[in-house]
Amino acid sequence: MSNTFRNFTFAVLVLGGGIGIGLLLGSGGGKAAANRSPGDIVGASYRMERAYLVAVHVPNSEVDKVLKAVVSAVGLEYGKYDRVAFLDAPGLEQFRPMEGSKAGRQAEAVRVPTTIVSFSVPHDLATLRKALDAIRYVHSYEEPVIYVSEVWRSRATARDDSNPNRWWNRKPQ
Repeated sequence: MSNTFRNFTFAVLVLGGGIGIGLLLGSGGGKAAANRSPGDIVGASYRMERAYLVAVHVPNSEVDKVLKAVVSAVGLEYGKYDRVAFLDAPGLEQFRPMEGSKAGRQAEAVRVPTTIVSFSVPHDLATLRKALDAIRYVHSYEEPVIYVSEVWRSRATARDDSNPNRWWNRKPQ
């Protein structure tokens, strides 16, 4: 392991039925975790940058509407691509309206077919707010379930033309 990765720990995360690899900051070796920077990790063909990761529970029938609104608001650009989002496998969201909700108090919980839509935006509060405003405007729920996390995301810095695992470098079989 190179010095570039010293004092970092990778962890497998489970979020809404999906699995991803996350980076947890270590606290040993001098710098405190809070003082770490994405610039501490740079590879031959990538770098890391700060971003916000947004995950929102969306009724299956509204996924396209929510994505269209967010794309219109912030583009969902990631490098040389746009409209970049992840749609988790559909599942069931459960909730029970309580006193004071628009639906009024109900005795039983309700289950609604739902997809978790996640995407990242640059680490900029104005951009994050535009994305959240777009979600809140088109989402049909009184209280949409929206999670926002500060994360680091990878960005390509080179075409990686010599890597045989890149789709553009694969030889036809």
